[in-house]
Amino acid sequence: MTTASRGPETSGYAPGSPSAAAPAPPEDGIVAFLKGGGWRRRLGFGLVVLSCLLYGCLLFVPSAPLSSAGKVALSSLLVISGEASFWIGGFILGRDVVARWRGALDPLRWIRGRA
Repeated sequence: MTTASRGPETSGYAPGSPSAAAPAPPEDGIVAFLKGGGWRRRLGFGLVVLSCLLYGCLLFVPSAPLSSAGKVALSSLLVISGEASFWIGGFILGRDVVARWRGALDPLRWIRGRA
């Protein structure tokens, strides 16, 4: 069966025209954040999460079956490694991401609202 050509196909997309379909905007949220940046962004974010986990482990140090000197040494090790992983992760992520997180995690902003 043969059909006659009716001219160019009108699918709604014409390069250079104002009605050209634009690409969809990126997803918001943590999933899009992890997908969009490559391995460096994942590494930086992983180091920041690791630092939070290391600081969380400080809650279990008092119940550890260690001597007082061992508990002091373990807590010092957790704090130093947590700080190091946070700062290295922040350095990898960059200034703009850290500034955005700092603004989002500001407790005064939570109290005042979105002012």
